[in-house]
Formats: sequence, structure tokens, C-alpha cells
Amino acid sequence: MKFSNNGTFITQWGSGGTGNGQLSTTKGVFVDSEGNVYVADYWNCRIQKFSANGGFIGTWGTKGTGDGQFNTPKGVVVDQGDYIYIADTSNSRIQKFIVNPAP
Repeated sequence: MKFSNNGTFITQWGSGGTGNGQLSTTKGVFVDSEGNVYVADYWNCRIQKFSANGGFIGTWGTKGTGDGQFNTPKGVVVDQGDYIYIADTSNSRIQKFIVNPAP
């Protein structure tokens, strides 16, 4: 959920479930410099990206042990170079992705 500085409710992201924009046990959230919200969707084994207004933008990752796959991701951080780092908890590793790859 998003609140103003004085605690007034503004909006929320997602709902329960497995579809796009739906979440199952969120474990990590990060907001980038543009206000986009990245969520570690723990039991769905993926990362989801939402706009500052709560609109679904995209998702990546599936359950597994391969590159780009996750097993209960727990933390998510985006650096100033537009790289995203994911704490892939049950795979005991950190994965690094570019947030906005060039076309």
C-alpha cells in the first residue's frame, strides 16, 4: 500500500493469486527513482514491477534453479545503473538483471 506523508491511504499494488499483478506472500519491495515498485513475489517465485500508481507493468522469473529462475525470492534492489539484484533465497544466490534493456 502507498500512503501520503501524513498517513492518508493513496493506493495499493496487486491482489492475492498467481496471475499477472497478483501476489503470494510478498517478501521484498523496492521503489526506483521513477517511482516504479518492484516486488519479490515469494511463493510465485518471480519479481513483479508496478507503476507508481499501482498499475501492473511486467513480471519476470519462474520457479526453478536455472538462470533467471527463482526459488522463493526475498529481496530486491535496483541500483543507479539500472541493474536489479534479487536475493534468490532457496537457491542460495543473488541474481543480477538489467531493468530496462536497450531495444
